[in-house]
Amino acid sequence: MADQQNLQTAKKLTDQAMFALGSVKTLDEYLEQARLPEVFGVPARVVEVLTERIGHAPLSIGHIAEELNLSKRTLQRRLQQQDCNFAELRDQVRFHYSIDYLIKQHLSIDSISASLDFSDRTSFTNAFKRWTGLSPSTFRKLFRDYV
Repeated sequence: MADQQNLQTAKKLTDQAMFALGSVKTLDEYLEQARLPEVFGVPARVVEVLTERIGHAPLSIGHIAEELNLSKRTLQRRLQQQDCNFAELRDQVRFHYSIDYLIKQHLSIDSISASLDFSDRTSFTNAFKRWTGLSPSTFRKLFRDYV
């Protein structure tokens, strides 16, 4: 029992050290980083469709293009004309919802992975680490008391 308490205390100190060293941002900074992109025209339509499909339909470029009545290539070209690309827009939408699902809705990592249309839990975890530098479970532990 004492060992478990010592381990929990050490973990809290490690988390606090990460904050102190600046390697972890505040929740508000992550929320700002994860804002939905402010885009117009075709990119805005892509973000809108992605947002509508989150949690219940595939988020692939082919499916989004089809919903917008465009070919995949035409969608790519129109996004490129506005200095956007599909993968970045989808990533931003996924990042936005991942924080909400982790902190506010307390969904499981597997549920979040499925809702955000990742192929598996590992793919989601790797993407989340790319976005934040933290695993989803570490992020949740750090910020669960802030909501």
